[in-house]
Amino acid sequence: MPRIPEPHADAFERFVRGPALVREALAGTGPATLNRRPPGEDWSMRDVVIHLADSELVGAVRIRLALAGAEPDLPVYDQEAWKRKLLYVFRDAEAALSAFQQVRYGTAELLRECSPEAWERTANHPQIGVVTVADLMVFGADHSDEHAAQLRTMRAAST
Repeated sequence: MPRIPEPHADAFERFVRGPALVREALAGTGPATLNRRPPGEDWSMRDVVIHLADSELVGAVRIRLALAGAEPDLPVYDQEAWKRKLLYVFRDAEAALSAFQQVRYGTAELLRECSPEAWERTANHPQIGVVTVADLMVFGADHSDEHAAQLRTMRAAST
């Protein structure tokens, strides 16, 4: 049974823990707080949660493309356009958080079964350049860590 290669084990644990960190950051937050934007900011807590769900979908596709393709080109997206055009203001934060968690755990399950060589498969990110599957997983772990911290700060500022 494959294991997470040792150089990637800590980042993988952060990757898996991401949804729980986000849930903890949102604990006790009511609907009014979710919609409040901090002064000078354009993103509410709801927007951040919806963004995490949408971003996780893209990240999961990127990892799958890298695992299954021959140095594929990876998709990019405009998070500001998605926020506006995909109607984040009307979307359900709890549904988004559940989707984020399910997609993240599905990707983690896939990564647990990968050979050590699969973690080094590469793909081309138009803005970053050549990335490995391991790099993409680290990007996901960092992304959820950063947004969990952002949500904690936003929640503290709203009380």
